[in-house]
Amino acid sequence: MLKTSALLTCLFICAVQAQEQGVPANAPHIVTTGSAEIRVPADMATLDFSISLLEKETLKARQAVDARVAAFVNALEAAGFKRQDLVAGNLQLSPEYVYADNQKPKPNGYRATREVSVRLYQLERVSQIIDVALKAGLESVQRIQYGVRDETRYLNQVRQQAIEDSKSKANELAKAYTMTLGKVYSIQYNTTTPQRPMVMGKMMMAEAAPADSYIADDIRFSDNVSVVFNLE
Repeated sequence: MLKTSALLTCLFICAVQAQEQGVPANAPHIVTTGSAEIRVPADMATLDFSISLLEKETLKARQAVDARVAAFVNALEAAGFKRQDLVAGNLQLSPEYVYADNQKPKPNGYRATREVSVRLYQLERVSQIIDVALKAGLESVQRIQYGVRDETRYLNQVRQQAIEDSKSKANELAKAYTMTLGKVYSIQYNTTTPQRPMVMGKMMMAEAAPADSYIADDIRFSDNVSVVFNLE
């Protein structure tokens, strides 16, 4: 009696777990995962610059960094870059100290930092932006991130390919085992994001670079979907 009760309990638990996992407990079924990937050439880039200056007083630090940002933005506009493609970040002010062994930290002034991002739709002009930054007194670019303007189009495209892949696999397997593919029982899907190549960390800009020295890798869009089909 105890063995029978334990067996029934086990079967009930397995059935519940199967339902929770989206798999029919007592019906013929097949689980397939459809996947797809497409690679698209980058058609835009975002360059992030950090402008940081140290002064003895907070007001002078803010004024100095604001002047450097304004000079950079004006130089970009003069070179033909549109203001709507520029983002000048908020101001960050923080005290700095000099540390020495067995001594209390000594104030060394205040550091003001601002971020400037430039969106670019002609990749051949990446080096031109860096040249403008050099002339405006900037020393490094924080990051260059490549992307595509119409991400939604490619996300929909790769998703549809993953769906078709799941259907194709299910049909092929069902046919191979002389079964008929039935209705969909459940679908498991997690949204994916495109893999955008980027150059991270500070890149020192010691001198102007040739226009063709920055080559972007393709943007990778991938997707997958898991589907449970009933079998007949």
